[in-house]
Amino acid sequence: MNKFKLFVLTFLLFFVSCEDRIFLEKTPDIICRDGKYILDPAGYGYDKVILSKDGKNIELTSCRENQAGLIIFNNGEKGYYDFYLVNDNDTVVAKQTYIGKCDLKVFKVTVLDVSQGDSFIIEPPYEKPSVMDGGYGSSGEYFWQDGGSKTLVNHLIEENIFDIKYIIETHHDIDHYGGLYDIKDDESFNYESYLTYESDLPDYGDTLFFSNEVKGVLLHYGEIIEKAETCENDKSIAIKLIYKDFEMIFTGDIEETAEGMILSRGLLNAEEDYEVLKVAHHGSSSSSSAEFLNAVMPLYSIISVGTGNDYGHPATEVLDRLKVIESDILRTDLNSTIEIFTDGYSFQMVYRK
Repeated sequence: MNKFKLFVLTFLLFFVSCEDRIFLEKTPDIICRDGKYILDPAGYGYDKVILSKDGKNIELTSCRENQAGLIIFNNGEKGYYDFYLVNDNDTVVAKQTYIGKCDLKVFKVTVLDVSQGDSFIIEPPYEKPSVMDGGYGSSGEYFWQDGGSKTLVNHLIEENIFDIKYIIETHHDIDHYGGLYDIKDDESFNYESYLTYESDLPDYGDTLFFSNEVKGVLLHYGEIIEKAETCENDKSIAIKLIYKDFEMIFTGDIEETAEGMILSRGLLNAEEDYEVLKVAHHGSSSSSSAEFLNAVMPLYSIISVGTGNDYGHPATEVLDRLKVIESDILRTDLNSTIEIFTDGYSFQMVYRK
């Protein structure tokens, strides 16, 4: 065999041995299968996928109890998206990919940006939605108190939501009930029940049914019998929301005392898996104790807070405690309204970046 033939043979062997690694390597992508856009990880390990377009981020993550394939439930519009595959906080793949419009009917929770306040819309698939807290609404007085706007009412009208199952007032602070009163005063809306911590609620550990499949386990509400006097914040209704393998904790404005009562009742523990925590009291230092956070260990922590608020929320020490447990933090003052979509096995967070 002459030297030229030997060179050609050697090159071909090198090409064949390297084609899977270099020339023909398959990379992760979003593909359309059975009418759904899903992640094809191509054998790569991953924790989540981030898709970005026109200032909006979509994060896709599996529920901890079920490492399901990642599906895009809602993206608003078709087009080219920046695609990032993330594993252990490292971006292992970055590219662009085309995705068609997705609008699947799944469970949705909206964390509405009402500035310095709380407001949530809970939408079970195919059943009536519920509303928990409403920000200041038309009662707001300052720019960081939602400017006196009917933000919740306007959002419900925009989303064509007029029939409501529960209106839940977690406690009687105006940055929580103001927008709810706007609903009560507007004859366009119908609702089955207006619930407060003084209502006939299920006992601690029992269930408030938002639908047949969406369950709210009552963690806390009302007076703390062990204390001579309970502050208004510690009377807040706190709920563990469950939809299949997806779990989200709503805390109102509870402070460390009420957090301790929840832990003492054994309703949270480190062996349970929680996807999302609504951080209590807008990130105040009086809440989110290390013990409570260590029991929840949420993948994501959402802080509903107003830009330039007079209280210094969120507190640096709370942000530090969330970082210690490696929870991804989203904030309405930085990320605006946050939408959560889930089929109960995987979920997506949608927010402004």
